[in-house]
Amino acid sequence: FATVWKSYNFITLYKNTILMIFFRVVCACLTATMAGYAFGRLNFPGKKFFFSLILIQMMIPSQIFIIPQYIMVSKLGWLNTVAGLVFPGIVTAFGTYLLKTGYQGLPKDLEEAASIDGCSYEGIYFRIIFPLLKPSIVTVTILNGMWIWNDYLLPSLMLGQNGRVKTLPVAVQAFVGSYVKQWDLILTAALLAIIPMVVIFLIGQKQIMNGMVEGAVKG
Repeated sequence: FATVWKSYNFITLYKNTILMIFFRVVCACLTATMAGYAFGRLNFPGKKFFFSLILIQMMIPSQIFIIPQYIMVSKLGWLNTVAGLVFPGIVTAFGTYLLKTGYQGLPKDLEEAASIDGCSYEGIYFRIIFPLLKPSIVTVTILNGMWIWNDYLLPSLMLGQNGRVKTLPVAVQAFVGSYVKQWDLILTAALLAIIPMVVIFLIGQKQIMNGMVEGAVKG
């Protein structure tokens, strides 16, 4: 443990990875809650078509989007920055689908009663609907956090050799290349990388199960 900890500054790696997760999860949850509400509760032209695009995105491997994302980030001048890691993850098709099914499971009487009382769409969303979807929102938050924590391909492509904003998966892979066949050091580095996510999953596993079951039943 001492050798691994001294080889890489894990405090900085934790900080970089947590910052990336925080901004990406906040943006993803914000867009997913609003998009899920629109698809689940509102009627507008092209609703089925746009939702079919979300379903298609869920069916296509995420690696296909890597090159277009890299081109966009490069043209924005965000390569080797945290912003370059956050930008490709500001929306989540899975989160939108999960929250849509959650919104559809709520009785419409709540909105009708609030509308009769003079509440606006924004008031209905933030004061009534949003608080009732906390289990699903927590599920989206934790699952996205776990996926982003383990993401290697996107950070390695967007950050290159910039060590200042290197994330844990990229650093662990570099560590493996430096200590080939020294399995005690390699497994120690992997253990240090997964401990935070294991702790978070153990804390929020009830919300994850509730959200997944709700989405499966309604879907």
